[in-house]
Amino acid sequence: MKDRRTGNNQYLKEMNKSIVLDLIRTNKDMSRKFLADRTGLSATATGAIVKTLLNDEYIQEIGEGVSSGGRKPVILRLKPRSYYSVGFDIDERYIYTVVLDITGEVVYRKKLETPKRLTADETIETLYQAYFQAVNELVIRDDRILGVGVSIPGMMDIETKRIILAPNLGWSDVDLLNPLEEALDTTVYLDNEAMCSASCENWIGLCRNVEDFICINIESGIGAGMFVRGKIYRGFTGSAGEVGHISVDDKGLVCKCGNVGCLETIASINGMVAKAMRGSTSIQNEINVEKAFEELLQKARRGDSRSLEIFQEAAESLGKAIANLINTFNPQKIVLGKKFPDYADLVLETIRKTAQRLALSYPSRHVEIVSSPFGEDSSALGAAIIPLRKLFGK
Repeated sequence: MKDRRTGNNQYLKEMNKSIVLDLIRTNKDMSRKFLADRTGLSATATGAIVKTLLNDEYIQEIGEGVSSGGRKPVILRLKPRSYYSVGFDIDERYIYTVVLDITGEVVYRKKLETPKRLTADETIETLYQAYFQAVNELVIRDDRILGVGVSIPGMMDIETKRIILAPNLGWSDVDLLNPLEEALDTTVYLDNEAMCSASCENWIGLCRNVEDFICINIESGIGAGMFVRGKIYRGFTGSAGEVGHISVDDKGLVCKCGNVGCLETIASINGMVAKAMRGSTSIQNEINVEKAFEELLQKARRGDSRSLEIFQEAAESLGKAIANLINTFNPQKIVLGKKFPDYADLVLETIRKTAQRLALSYPSRHVEIVSSPFGEDSSALGAAIIPLRKLFGK
């Protein structure tokens, strides 16, 4: 019979390693003594953990610090380019790939346009090719890959990780995790694309020291990732954050989800382009939504009244939805990302004023509504951060 104490001891050792690693990650001048003081571990236990991390090349010694009396302490840091994490973001028209090293530095990024919406099997094959292209270009050993994160624009079952519905991909009840792990022969994590963007903002972005925030992604669809009291909020079944399906117009268009007047039909990239194409003869290419959106944006910047009206209507609708989120979740910060930074200068003030007008005055005075610095890369970055979070015990 297996000794339960052996398992518990191993668990504690791994947990302590993660705690030590995370302290080294988040503090500049960490020595063995500081680590022992911060963790409460003995000098012997701390020294043993540090020795293991040095031998495995997770960390390195970078020189001596300032002495407070006695020998100068040796400073420890994460070792760049030692371990890597791969992130994919699957969109309706593109697959984004990023690779981070253990320090969170982006060492590889690529945006691949797909000729059409891919099936799940086609997606697995595309990710397989993209993964080995990145690994081979960077010359990464198998044992130095912490894992692969994949961002999905849809709802997942929180227990099984099956994709329940990804309407913009045309998927329902899809198992992507198991066949992808088998194809890549490494650990794979799946998460909702907005949740991934929220993780990105929390780990390396605007919300590193913010416990309550919402990250709203505007792309072919609209979704939100939420942190409550410093933890990702997923809801009971894992489908929290589907703000794109908040109804903002009872007389609006029918959404892909089947409801009428969803925010996505007005404020997503697809929604804005569709409205422009119904009312203009100059935007004709319905298939290439990105080019059509760029043309719409250029016309708005040139002062075209119809194009500006489309952006303003989208902004007001988004402001209405944000007001509801402010009243419901009382966030400290709301970050608007993915495609949004490309046109933030045109609409951000309208969104802020609409949300402030419609939300309760007290919580609206204490929320900051901002544009993400990461743009379209945020979900791929957040996906790549998932294996890093696991390493650091988060």
